[in-house]
Amino acid sequence: MGTLSSAEARRWHRYHHHHYDQLIVIAESDVDLSLDRYTIDVRQAKGAYKGIRIKNSMGKLFDIRRVEIVYSDGSVWSEDRQIDMYWGERSRPINPTYESRFIDQIKITQEPGYGRGRLQIIGIQDREGRRMERGGGNQYSDNRDRSEHLISGGRDRPEAIPVKPTVPIATPTTPGQATPGGDVLFGAQYVGFLTDRDVIRVGNEIGKFAKIRLRVLDNDIHINEMKVVYNNGESDTLAVNADIPKNSRTNWIDLRGDRFIKEIQLVYRSRPNFNGRARIEVFGRYAPGWLGPNGEGRKYNQGWLLLGAQTAGFVGFDKDVIPIASNEGGFRRLRVTVRDRAITLNELKVVYTDGSDETVPVRTRVDAGGTYGPIDLSGQRRQPIDHIEAKYRSRFFDSSAKGKGSAIVEIWGQH
Repeated sequence: MGTLSSAEARRWHRYHHHHYDQLIVIAESDVDLSLDRYTIDVRQAKGAYKGIRIKNSMGKLFDIRRVEIVYSDGSVWSEDRQIDMYWGERSRPINPTYESRFIDQIKITQEPGYGRGRLQIIGIQDREGRRMERGGGNQYSDNRDRSEHLISGGRDRPEAIPVKPTVPIATPTTPGQATPGGDVLFGAQYVGFLTDRDVIRVGNEIGKFAKIRLRVLDNDIHINEMKVVYNNGESDTLAVNADIPKNSRTNWIDLRGDRFIKEIQLVYRSRPNFNGRARIEVFGRYAPGWLGPNGEGRKYNQGWLLLGAQTAGFVGFDKDVIPIASNEGGFRRLRVTVRDRAITLNELKVVYTDGSDETVPVRTRVDAGGTYGPIDLSGQRRQPIDHIEAKYRSRFFDSSAKGKGSAIVEIWGQH
């Protein structure tokens, strides 16, 4: 179906006004504004639609360059135009049509920015579209890769994933950092009532992982689909049509531990009730043989392993305690990498598992994108490290800073 001419568009607007068309929010998704493209799944939206609008429901600026609408019959409408939306603003109708059609996905291409935002997809729907139902058949492609550990309730019956209770407190860990138990937090998202689609990027600098699991707080969620995509392009779909109750964590799900993870794709929604949004946390467990002085991790990143990351505040010298995951044989060198904004680094204190410690006085500026180190740890002790205490603060005045946020401080170790 082609685009409407300007005269047809005016007639469409009159038709839209007099035929009781409604604007329906069919998807709402948290967006990392540093991405240049992402996809929002709207297959769970009820009925068919005669076009869409998009709205900046939260965030400083969405600088959008292309909007693609993928319809259920496989056709794609692509509109190349600049759409600058500040908080609360929405676009004019995109691909307005006289006939109602089912929409599967909205693909967004944008100019990368900073921070996070929230984008709404608003469908234009008339009476006929509200009555229409999708035809039978699976909503998911039949040629996708599937893990032998796929958790699925089938097309009609949700599956209750085996879970264990967990304390209803958010994990106080920065993505990419290991928890005291050794699990690595890939990312955390808040999930609304409507279907969200999030992509949690992992990357080979984090490591290889053999298992993955989810932790859900505040409200129940329903997973439409969870997929892990590896760096070589292969993927495993790990969950389809599955329910996870609030304040619980799933059992570990096995992955192909011989390859790096590029990203984790999640399509989900929380249960509509008075509990509000749900928080979902995604964790990984290192593949056997990755850590340690003789581990495979030494073959990558010149043998440097990411031990933890924290956000540096502006006031005073922040003191962060960074627990270190399993590190048999200990580390002989450390380094500090800074992202987004310069910091003043004041001190590093290394506390070993036997209770002893050593303090490294620093007192220096580290620019965004720069590194301090390597720092040689004293002697030949090479004992396992329990945690690292770091003192630093973001610098208020930094012309090279990315946005107005704080710095991200990463601690790396080398065996």
